[in-house]
Amino acid sequence: MKPIFFIGFMGVGKTTIGKRLGDVLNLPVIDMDQYIERIEQKAIKDIFHQHGEAYFRDLETKVLFELQSEEAIITTGGGVVERKANRDILRQNGSVFHLTCSFDALWDRLEGDEDRPLVQNNSKDKLLALFERRFPLYEKGSSVTIQTDYKSVDEVVQAILPYIES
Repeated sequence: MKPIFFIGFMGVGKTTIGKRLGDVLNLPVIDMDQYIERIEQKAIKDIFHQHGEAYFRDLETKVLFELQSEEAIITTGGGVVERKANRDILRQNGSVFHLTCSFDALWDRLEGDEDRPLVQNNSKDKLLALFERRFPLYEKGSSVTIQTDYKSVDEVVQAILPYIES
């Protein structure tokens, strides 16, 4: 079995949905950001601060390559689609779910989040521009798009299951 990947903008629910789906399917869940933090022994925000975004993106590509053969649910960081190489790795896997919702719903979740460097360092307008720029990249890297607006975690998992079982 190939891994099941979740991609999408920060705050869309990748980690939460991934954990619940892992429980339902009895599969391990690997959060790429937590995986990188373990390797580096630093928080993501510290990696960004000390080494810059390019260094972090290099780590992300390396980890994505390592994890592509895992029998697991893999939740990615919001920027994983920034690199074409990452989108190519994702596309080689049949189960790549793009979780999305409206930007207003995302902003309600993200505003004031001190653990996300891109939230800390950008205005709402700049994040909206980033959201709009990345959206087509998520679409290019995924096999299925799932809306999470106004849905419970279980409703989103139920929307995903038919794509995994088929």
